[in-house]
Amino acid sequence: MAKDHVEQLELTVNQLIEKHERMKREKESIEKKLQQKESEWHHLKGQLRQYERERIELRDKLDRILGHFASLDLRE
Repeated sequence: MAKDHVEQLELTVNQLIEKHERMKREKESIEKKLQQKESEWHHLKGQLRQYERERIELRDKLDRILGHFASLDLRE
């Protein structure tokens, strides 16, 4: 009967080791995905800043163009 308990204990320990290894691999996979998402986020944040700068530049140019038209005497 003691042999059965030892075998059951060994089986339980082996199952726990397998579960631990599986969880370790899952954790590594999730960490890798997180790093990829953080990298993507930084890239998109940089793009957003670039688009905001371009929008400001375009608005300034349009304001100057409209200012030129406003200064012209276009009345007939």
